Amino acid sequence: MATLAIVLLFTISAHAAEDVAGSGDHPLVERVAGSYIGTFDRTDYDEVRFPAGPLVDDELEAVEVREGEHLVLSYYFEDDDTSPLRIFRNYEQALAAAGFETLYSDGGDDLGWRQGRGFIGATDLFSRGDRRCCRPLTSGDIGMRYLLAEHVAEGVTVSVLTFEAAFNLGPVALVDVVTAEEMEVGMDHAPISADEMQAGLVADGRVAVQNILFAFDSDEILPESAESLTAIAELMNEQTDLNLLVVGHTDYVGDFDYNLRLSMERASSVVDHLADKHGISRDRLRSAGAGMMSPITTNTTEEGQALNRRVELVQMPE
Repeated sequence: MATLAIVLLFTISAHAAEDVAGSGDHPLVERVAGSYIGTFDRTDYDEVRFPAGPLVDDELEAVEVREGEHLVLSYYFEDDDTSPLRIFRNYEQALAAAGFETLYSDGGDDLGWRQGRGFIGATDLFSRGDRRCCRPLTSGDIGMRYLLAEHVAEGVTVSVLTFEAAFNLGPVALVDVVTAEEMEVGMDHAPISADEMQAGLVADGRVAVQNILFAFDSDEILPESAESLTAIAELMNEQTDLNLLVVGHTDYVGDFDYNLRLSMERASSVVDHLADKHGISRDRLRSAGAGMMSPITTNTTEEGQALNRRVELVQMPE
């Protein structure tokens, strides 16, 4: 063990070069000595799909989904001869020392075809922000390694991908950090009333209800949704000939089939809640999911994505 410690004396340390303006390390994920931040992006609340398994038949075997503040960092190295494996081992040791638990770790052909090149192309995670420049060499040994780790107590998930990059960048470390946090619910949308729902149905045949909220990556309805669900029940009790199609919608972040399935499951949960908690006949309700297929605004901003994650009520024939 003492020998290993000596080999890995290329330790995490203070900043050695000028970082891109406005950037900074995550406090729990320190950098490797001799590196500097080449690209940086921060999103205050995002859904991130971390690869948690290898690429098999052109699909990731497993994915871990996290929500919260998302830091997207690319670390470059002053010494072009620095080994990607050495960089990787330093991150591996430093994260373990900081209390992180490894969820998945692999490298080379075990990640995906052509020494992991297929793996990096299987997700948009590694091309976010200004990272489009950080691509692996097209030939030769790129030394690709990937690590996914989580600090449960702090609610922090981090991935590290190291390899030899093209365009004379030398070795790079792509680091993504998601810090889980409660999103401020209802910050832009007051709960919709039964009268407002009725007006929307009369005018457009459908109405969006954005205050039906769900647990992360789940169809579990959160308590904050109670007022909107009660309003739907009030409307259906007042309008006894009203039948509703309950449609779940998502933003465009993540896999198409995953989002479609999640939207259907969430719509079914709303129907179950109205039937079980409010006594609405199931004959008057039907659930469906549209996934990312019907956005009401752009998905390229956080605000737009928040609007697109919604439940819609659509009037059906009697």
